[in-house]
Amino acid sequence: MTKRYKVGYIYFAVVMMTLLLRIASALDVYSALNIADADAFFSCIVQIVIFGLLPISLYALTNRGGVRKLALDFGVKRVRPKSALLILPLAVCMIIVGSGVSYVWQLMLVILGFTHVSSPTDYSSIAVLFKQLALVALLPSIFEEIAHRGLIYAGYRELGYKFCFVSALLFSLMHQNIVQTGYTFTDGLVMALAMYYTGSVFPGIFIHFLNNAYSCVSEYVAQNGGPLSFMNVAADWLDGTSTGRIVSALAFVAAAALVALIMIALRKQALKDGNVSGPAFDSPKDKRPLYKDAPFIATVAVGVGATVFSLIWGLTR
Repeated sequence: MTKRYKVGYIYFAVVMMTLLLRIASALDVYSALNIADADAFFSCIVQIVIFGLLPISLYALTNRGGVRKLALDFGVKRVRPKSALLILPLAVCMIIVGSGVSYVWQLMLVILGFTHVSSPTDYSSIAVLFKQLALVALLPSIFEEIAHRGLIYAGYRELGYKFCFVSALLFSLMHQNIVQTGYTFTDGLVMALAMYYTGSVFPGIFIHFLNNAYSCVSEYVAQNGGPLSFMNVAADWLDGTSTGRIVSALAFVAAAALVALIMIALRKQALKDGNVSGPAFDSPKDKRPLYKDAPFIATVAVGVGATVFSLIWGLTR
């Protein structure tokens, strides 16, 4: 069995385990087991065990080479200084782009008649903020990138640029929630491109962390105010006035354009470093088509099924 197929089956196991834990959460199994903080328990098990220990251990068992080879396969390597300097502005721009995509995506769902019922976190203290930063920003930025960028890179990098689309698609479907599908695909594509050009998982980890940390901090500020309360004022103006909406749209376009320019710069550096070669859409080394890739198709089918179910649930609610 080729490495690509081994990774495909490992990732399929990751997705199935995630789905089973989500079903258990929906059925309130954790409360029945007297688990005090079901959300924290779910996050830790999914992130550390399913996205971290499971893929790493299964990959180590099915591929030879030792710890160093495993780390390199997953993209655990330093980033060139010139490329590293581009990651911070890329991450900031992706907060704007991701927010814009999420806004438009949810607007489309509302037009279709979708009802989104959320359970916002009660940021009653600074301790809750730090807890959320750990559960929502730190753990996902590390372990989701290990599973959805590192593992996929190890098995699908011979597909060349197609690896980026595979990673983004699987990442968006892994969330198994139609509300998150749009922006997670966009974010996943950019983080996969950053890994493809640098050969490292660390840019994705940084982008992922900054994006999720911003969400946590903005929710905390919205509920508690404080030194960063200007964020509330700006958000209300951007979302609640005609001028603000125009500024938001212009900021989205500018951020998207800057993301494109940064990607061009990363690609130029990748060509110098030998991480990529030839034209942007060159012929991949692994020519086996994705529609003949059984574990990939099975994983997509599970993700599509769960995502469509969440759509139907929201439309009939």
